[in-house]
Amino acid sequence: MASLRKYIQFCRARCSPRLSEEAGSVLTSTYVKIRDDVRRKSGGHASAIPITVRQLEALVRVSESLAKMRLDDQVRNEDVTEAMRLFKVSTMAANSVDQHMESANSYNATQNRDEMERVEGFLKNRLTPGGSLVNKQKLIEEASGQGFHAMAVTRALSVMVGRGEELERNQGRLVKRIR
Repeated sequence: MASLRKYIQFCRARCSPRLSEEAGSVLTSTYVKIRDDVRRKSGGHASAIPITVRQLEALVRVSESLAKMRLDDQVRNEDVTEAMRLFKVSTMAANSVDQHMESANSYNATQNRDEMERVEGFLKNRLTPGGSLVNKQKLIEEASGQGFHAMAVTRALSVMVGRGEELERNQGRLVKRIR
């Protein structure tokens, strides 16, 4: 561990690599290509990951760091290529995972909304407005027997109580439909 610290101190003190002209042009052209690809994929809309000059500066710093690890005074094309690979793996892959999760969450939200509507339809058919109090647990068991998930029934009852369509009594054990 001590030798690693000494190596890092030595690298910081003695080595300050700079981009070669060739590596700079490779970095610039690759950066422009990525930026254009992101714009094209987003269809002109604001992308989840904005590709800005700050990312270009970060790519330069990573490239310089890779050269510094070799104690080289020049940043090579291989350093730029590795920096771009790291950028794509970390930043761009994270964006695609986020987009996948967003679409999955959107699908689940739609699915949950549809299920909630079906459960509310069942509850409205089962409980008549102004009718008698019904045991909440037995109502949930009856709905489960009809193929509804118990948590969805509980959630729907809670939503309907919140909207003032149903009334709970006896510490939430009994339910009555108001309207």
